[in-house]
Formats: sequence, C-alpha cells, structure tokens
Amino acid sequence: MHPEKACALLRHLALKEGQTALTRSFLKALKMIYGEKLYVVDTVEHAISLRPLGFIFKGESFKYLLYAFEVMKALSTHCEVVHVLNVNKPLISIIGSLGLRNVVTYQFSYLPEVHAYWRIKRALIEKGSRVVIGTSKRISELFNKGLFTYPPVDVELFKPRDKRIARLALNLPSDKVIIGYVGDIDIGRGFDVVARLAATLGSSDVKFFIAYQRIDTLTKNIVDDLKRALRRRALIMRRATPVWYVYNAVDVLLLPIHKTYPTEPPATLIEALASGTPVVGGASLSMKDYESLYIRVDDCDDYAEVVSNIMVNKEFLHELGKRSREFALENLSYQVVSRRLYDALSKLSS
Repeated sequence: MHPEKACALLRHLALKEGQTALTRSFLKALKMIYGEKLYVVDTVEHAISLRPLGFIFKGESFKYLLYAFEVMKALSTHCEVVHVLNVNKPLISIIGSLGLRNVVTYQFSYLPEVHAYWRIKRALIEKGSRVVIGTSKRISELFNKGLFTYPPVDVELFKPRDKRIARLALNLPSDKVIIGYVGDIDIGRGFDVVARLAATLGSSDVKFFIAYQRIDTLTKNIVDDLKRALRRRALIMRRATPVWYVYNAVDVLLLPIHKTYPTEPPATLIEALASGTPVVGGASLSMKDYESLYIRVDDCDDYAEVVSNIMVNKEFLHELGKRSREFALENLSYQVVSRRLYDALSKLSS
C-alpha cells in the first residue's frame, strides 16, 4: 500500500489543540515511510479562505463548515491513500466508504467517554477505513479493523541528560529535591492535586517546579493553594523554556490524572518516559498501557505519603527511570513505530 503519492490530512500544527503533539509525531513517522512522496494537507491553513463567511456562519455552524471543507480537501487531492490525523474522522471516512480513497485513520481518544453518539461515529470510521490506528489498546479494541501502536516520540530530543546541567540551564537549585509538573493548569490533569502538594510539601529542601502552557480551569481552592505554594518558594513559570530540560531537571514528575484524558496517552507521559524521568501518576485508564512504568496512586489523598516515601528511595527512582528509558527505545522511537506502520500498510496492500 505504498503508492506514488500519499496524503496526511491534519489541522494546523501551530494551534494549541489537544492532539497536536501526537499528530506531529505520527507525521514524522509517516515521512520516514513515504519520504518526499508524502503530501501534507493542512486544512486550517487552506481554510483561511472561509473567514469572510464568519459573519454568516457563526459558532457551531462555522465548525461544521470547516468539517465540510476538510472533506473537500481530502477529495481534491490525487493521493491514493489518505492518512487521517487530527481532523473530523467520521466525515472523512465517508470518502473511504464510497471507495474514492484508501483511508487510514488515527484515533487518539477513547470514543465512549469523550464523544457524544460514539457508536455512530465508530461505525462510520470503521466502515470507511482500511485500518484504524489506535494509540492505546482499549482504543484499538473498539474497532474490528483496529491496530494498536504506541505513539512515537523523539527519543533523541527527550532523553536523559546531566541533571546538574539541566538545572543550571533553568536556573534551578542544584542541591534540592525538585518535584515537577508539566502541562496545562487543568483539573482534568489533576492540577488541583499538584497545587495542594506544593502548598503542603514545599520546604527549604523540597522545591516544586510548575511549567504550564495555558490556564484551563482555575478554582478558588487552587488559587489559595498556589499562594501558599509560592510562600514555600515554589517555582511557577509559563513554559517558555525547552520542556525537555524540565524532565531532566526534576527528581519526580507529577501526572495525577484519574479520569479519561482526551488524548490517550497524554503526551507528557511518553515524553517523561523517554527522558528517563520517574513519574507519579493517577489511575486513569488513559495511562493503563504504561502502569508498570510509573508509580500509580489510586486515591488522591495518598499522594503526599507516596511522594514523601519515594523521595528517600533514590535507588528505586533510578531503576524506574532506567526502565522507562529502555521501554521508550524499544517501543516509542520514530524508527520503531514507522516500521510497525510500514508492516501494517504492506499487509493491507497485499
């Protein structure tokens, strides 16, 4: 299934959209398969021409207009194979159902918990796709045509580095225990737990370093905890610095997600694993495929005790980080994932 030309259909990678990181990584893996034969269709870039219609189509109406435009862009290409990434998959799959293109769909979220009318959407995607690439086992198991693969990550960018150098680059103390958090300020990511821990565990010897991208949910309790955390010398910054240094600089990364997360797995998790960074995380099913690689906490009230106990066990943290890095090299690199995709596409062709 390797024609003269293949297309990757996606929305603009510069936008702050939840599944952008996985889209960018899969795009790099696909370029390793197709090389210059891969034609990238950025639907948002081409949809600029729709902006004058914004005064007619507003809110939901404009969104559906964009979806229709994405279908037209898929049809306007001369590619035999269309790889559907972070665009509206049920609508795009219609062109596959009609036999107009061979559609390979990439599903990054668990439909039953994050999409309304998920059974209808699943049926449309299934019917119109030659194969559905699921980034978790439970996603792939939703589809008869499902294929599970770990999402790729840049293991040369996210890798273990000298902790002292990373802390020097970020102007962090070299002789303190540093507990980190990377991601949006969002209760869905368990940031309320992070703020509470920073407010109670922070001290002259234990520093919390919070690197956030944007603010989604900020409650009064979180604000109060952050004020207390700052009094305990917590370090909070907008994520302007290279995030891979943050993974290298911290002793432990917090990822207390307990419910289903819209992107499965969270990109932060696989970046930390590739960096060899020990992770303390929640019992979210979105991270189930990695349970043996991070310290799972089932009850939010147990985080303080768990974090306090593991910080004195340096040998355990070292072994966990080493095991995480080995897993990433064996399963998450662009080379490994591209080979798995190549094999799957070759079987479809034959």
